[in-house]
Amino acid sequence: MSADPTRDLVRELASDLTPVKPLPRLRFVAAAVLLAWLAIALLSVALKGLAPDFFGTLARPLSAGGIFAGLLLGGLGGALGALALAIPGRERLAHGGLALCAAGSALAIAVGLAIVARGAPAAWRPPVAGDLACLLLGLAVGIVPALSLAWFGGRAAPFRPLTLALAAAAGAAALGGSVAQACCAVGEPMHLLLGHALVPALGAFALALPLLLAIRGSERRQSS
Repeated sequence: MSADPTRDLVRELASDLTPVKPLPRLRFVAAAVLLAWLAIALLSVALKGLAPDFFGTLARPLSAGGIFAGLLLGGLGGALGALALAIPGRERLAHGGLALCAAGSALAIAVGLAIVARGAPAAWRPPVAGDLACLLLGLAVGIVPALSLAWFGGRAAPFRPLTLALAAAAGAAALGGSVAQACCAVGEPMHLLLGHALVPALGAFALALPLLLAIRGSERRQSS
């Protein structure tokens, strides 16, 4: 032991340090997540094709185009909010992303409800296989973005892991739902609500817990 106990203590503490791989910049991760979603979206469109009147609906905000716009905005907001929640000091960006996610999801649901309200009474019927198929397509397309967001959240320093998991789940599901909406040719009112507009809410319910566990697992691996 040397004559300087403080120096000995610093040397002992430093001997256990291991190098930490620096995190990629937020903008690069955001671009990677969006590019992964875009690649899967293009593959889905190539396999299923766009809805016949897809571009026409974009000019009608109170139709399926409004649901598509709401899902796309909600998805982008959820992804941005989840990424910002993983980095302390980005609280304003996180709040903005979460607000956009909530607003976009609310827009999709509001348009879906308006379409159902305008429909005939026969439109009110139980869910069928077509609703489930579009819902599952949206969730499937959103899986890669969701896992990417959870991976980054676990490697960074998430200050609200549960909120991050919810934002990632809702945002990724909304991104996937926008693809399902673009490919779906069914204009039946209840299908638009159940199979498309509600995808972010159902995605948050179905994916939040698995993503939270993935984030916790990644955190433990980083600390071990």
